[in-house]
Amino acid sequence: MIKVTMIGAGSMVFSRNLTGDILSYPEFQHATMCYMDIDPVRLSAAQAWGQRVAAGIGAHPKFEATIDLDAALCGADVVIIMIQVGGFGSTLLDFEIPRQYGLSFTIADTTGPGGIFRALRTYPTLMQLSQGIERHCPDALVINYTNPMSINMAVLVDEGIDHAIGLCHSVQGTADRLRWYLGLPSGSLSFECAGINHMAGFLKLQHNGENMYPQLFACAENPDIAKHDRVRFDLLQRLGFFMTESSEHHAEYNLWYIPHGPTRTNDYGVPIDEYLRRCDASESEFASLIKSADEKTPLAHTPSAEYGAKVIHAYYCGAPQIVYGNMPNRGAITNLPDHAIVETSTRVGRGVLRLTAVGDIPLPLLGYIQPHILGHDLVRQAIKTGSRECIYQACLYDPLTAAVLTPDQIIAMCDELIEAHGSALPRLERKFPHAAAPPSKHPPSAEQLLQARRTARDA
Repeated sequence: MIKVTMIGAGSMVFSRNLTGDILSYPEFQHATMCYMDIDPVRLSAAQAWGQRVAAGIGAHPKFEATIDLDAALCGADVVIIMIQVGGFGSTLLDFEIPRQYGLSFTIADTTGPGGIFRALRTYPTLMQLSQGIERHCPDALVINYTNPMSINMAVLVDEGIDHAIGLCHSVQGTADRLRWYLGLPSGSLSFECAGINHMAGFLKLQHNGENMYPQLFACAENPDIAKHDRVRFDLLQRLGFFMTESSEHHAEYNLWYIPHGPTRTNDYGVPIDEYLRRCDASESEFASLIKSADEKTPLAHTPSAEYGAKVIHAYYCGAPQIVYGNMPNRGAITNLPDHAIVETSTRVGRGVLRLTAVGDIPLPLLGYIQPHILGHDLVRQAIKTGSRECIYQACLYDPLTAAVLTPDQIIAMCDELIEAHGSALPRLERKFPHAAAPPSKHPPSAEQLLQARRTARDA
């Protein structure tokens, strides 16, 4: 009976759904489900919800709940990482400090200052996790769901975690969207997709052997369809390929929408501050889930679209699966660096995780994602060397940031973010002098921003 450890299980909804997916396999219905979180209230509620899901399935797992990382990792066969270091307060810093410089975001969890600083504050926890895995469960399958996916997976690889895969729902979620746009029944669209997380392109789209791209271009011309995904349909017409993840994400991955002002963002339905609104909603949802956690009624489970349970079953039970995973390239995409974390078709079997060979990706996709791979590399270098310059440079090369701010503004913004996040980040020092001096003002704390937002929301 395997032991599945979920790090950050206090997310509750995600841990509940993933628990249901895993326990739906007969082989795992007596598994040990170990929940770990630093918030004991959420942790207790998550366990209660997990037990209700298990009862609804008719499974009889052993549940464990702990705030002790070593205890959670001891003897684990699967370690699932689903953390958000710093929570809503740190996310507010990533939005509000750049806003003072004139830079706005939609999601800010993948690229640019938001993704970079989320990665930096996640790094110490990932390092601690990696060390714990090496001590307590060196052969465990490690599944990462935490954003920014590409940088976090790179950190795990750099820390020596070999049996690791990053999973996201953006590929299968977009495929479902495309079926809907094209008016096709579920399961009838075959595809090939490749790139990096949140920025992979659909290289092939077929239905019964027919290329569906001509019909998809026709959808882009249909306002009743295009209104649901304006940025991605616009990118389709510019790049020639439909991209994974959502329009709200892609609006901040390039310099073509947000830097051109509210008229353009309104025309393309770009939802500035969308992630903050989602966080507001999540706080309310978590409060409701905690209040109702003590109910004993078994819960029916509908399998989710997540790949996690399929990967675990294939890895330990030997039934092969093809999923879309994030792993080191190592030649799968031949015109991207071998060390880059890429997302493409991945074969999972007993003890096997292997990317499918893709060859070269088309030049328009290559040009779209290359600045972000450079950003990933600079963050990795900053972590290894403690160089603050690498963080400046990662933001200087970010398309959206560079289109809005001057180099001096970028350096000042980064210095303010580094000060605001404080001890949550690895140590970052200047290696050579700059024209822009460190900020003289002290940025607000995460707690101050969080309290101000809650007060405004409740007013």
